[in-house]
Amino acid sequence: MKEIVDAVVEGIRVAETRLPKWVYERLLEAYERSEGLGRAQLAAVLNNIEIAVKEKKPMCQDTGLLTFDVEVGEEFPLKPAQIESLLAEAARRATAEVPIRPNAMDPIDGKNSGDNTGRGVPVIHIKTVKGDKLIIKVRPKGGGSEYPSKLCMIPPSRGLRGVEECLLRAVVEAGGKPCPPGIIGVAFGGTVELAAKLAKDALYRSGPHPEERVAKLENEWLEKVNSLGIGPMGLGGGPTALSLRADYAYRHPASYPVSVRFNCWAAREAVVEVSASGWRVREDLNISEEDLKTPPLEVEGGKELILPVTEEDVRNLRAGDVVYLTGTIVTARDEAHKKILEEGPPMNLKGLAIYHCGPVVAKEGGKWKVIAAGPTTSARMNALQADVLKRTGARLVVGKGGMSDSLLPFFKEFGVAYLAFPGGAALLAAKAIKEVKGVYWLDELGVPEAMWVFEVERFGPLVVAMDSHGNSLYKEVLERARERLGRLLAS
Repeated sequence: MKEIVDAVVEGIRVAETRLPKWVYERLLEAYERSEGLGRAQLAAVLNNIEIAVKEKKPMCQDTGLLTFDVEVGEEFPLKPAQIESLLAEAARRATAEVPIRPNAMDPIDGKNSGDNTGRGVPVIHIKTVKGDKLIIKVRPKGGGSEYPSKLCMIPPSRGLRGVEECLLRAVVEAGGKPCPPGIIGVAFGGTVELAAKLAKDALYRSGPHPEERVAKLENEWLEKVNSLGIGPMGLGGGPTALSLRADYAYRHPASYPVSVRFNCWAAREAVVEVSASGWRVREDLNISEEDLKTPPLEVEGGKELILPVTEEDVRNLRAGDVVYLTGTIVTARDEAHKKILEEGPPMNLKGLAIYHCGPVVAKEGGKWKVIAAGPTTSARMNALQADVLKRTGARLVVGKGGMSDSLLPFFKEFGVAYLAFPGGAALLAAKAIKEVKGVYWLDELGVPEAMWVFEVERFGPLVVAMDSHGNSLYKEVLERARERLGRLLAS
C-alpha cells in the first residue's frame, strides 16, 4: 500500500515540475511564431519552465485541484474504494512534501482543508479494464483555466455551426484569463455531464482525433481560434491556442450540449504505472534538463519604481511600458478583498501594490519562504477592486488576464494602473521576493487567500496593461478579436 502512495506522490511531483514533452514542444513553436509583447511573455514562460525542471519546484503557484484518471485491471488486487483512499493519502503527503498549495476549499463556509482533500476532492475517475495493472494519470488543473469554462445548449438545428459559435465566443470571453496559449477541449452531444468530461479528457490528448472527420474539425477550429488574435496572456502578438482537441457522443434528438474547456500553458500531467513487479513514473513522457531550449528573457529597458509610489509616478506610466517594482507589496485575492471591505486593511497600503496572488509557501527555520508566487486571474476581483483601492489608497494592481473595462474611468480618476505579470511564471516571481514581512488572516482564510506581505526587489518584468489615462491593451486586443469573430460568424 505504501509503495502505491509513494508512486503517486512522485507522480504529482513530476506533473507539477516537468511539462509533458508534447506541450513543451508546442510552446517552443509558439515562441518562434510570436513577436513583441507576445514573444516576451512566452520567453518568460520558457525561462520559468527551466527553473522548475532544474530546481524541482512547481512551475505555477496554482498547483491545481488534483484529478486522478485511473485504469485498474480486473486482476489487480485492490478494489476502487481502496485505491481512492490511497490517492487521498498521496494528496495529503504531496501537499507537504512537494510541496503543493492547499487548494481544497469548502464552498459553504470558505474554509480550506489545508491538505488538498475534502468532499469530492481529490477528483477521482476509475475505469476497470482487462489485465493486472494499475495506471494512474495525475492531472492537476489550475483554477485560472477552469474559470472561463463554457457550456452551451444549442438548438439541434444549429448543428456544427452552433458548436463553432459556442467555441469561438467562449475563446473571446476567456481572453487572457486562462493564461494562453494553452490547450482547448471542445465536446458536443451526449449529456451535459458527458460533454464536460469528454472536453476535459480531450485536453490531454497529444494527437488528433482518430476519426478523420473530427480531426479535420480540430484543424479548422484551431485556425479560426488563432485568427482571433488574442495571443499570449491576452496581449496579442502570437497564437492563442497550442492545440485544440474535439470529441463527441451521440445525443438525444431534442438536446445538443456543447462544452468548452481550457488548459493553460502549464498543461500538467504525469503517468504512474503499478504492477506486481513494482511501480514507475513514466518520466520519459515529461521533459528533463536535456530537453530544455530556453530563450533569453526579451525585455528592453523598463522603468524602476520604488514603493510606495505617488500619484505622479502612476500618471507617468503608459500602456505598454515595462516596469520593475522594489519595496513592499501585498497579496490579496477574493477573500482578502472581502475582508478589507468588511474590516478595513490590516496595515497601511497607501501607495503600495496589491498583487492578485496565492503563493506556495513553506516554513524553514521558523520563517516563511516563498516557493512560487505567480498571479491569479484578476477578473474575479472586478466587482470589488475599485472599493478596495478607495479604502486602502493602493495605487498599483498586479495580476494576469486583465480586469473589466468598467474600471478604466476609476483608474483615470484616482491615478491607478494595472500591471500584468506573465501568467504561471511563478518561479520567476519568487526570485524577486526577498523576504516575507508578515501575513494576515492566515488561520481564517488559508494559504492562498491570506494577505501576504512581501519585500521585493526588481519584481518584473511587468507590463502596464491598463493605465491611468483610459488605455487598456486588453481592450484593444479584444475589440479586434470581436470584429474578427463577427466576420467569422457571418461567413
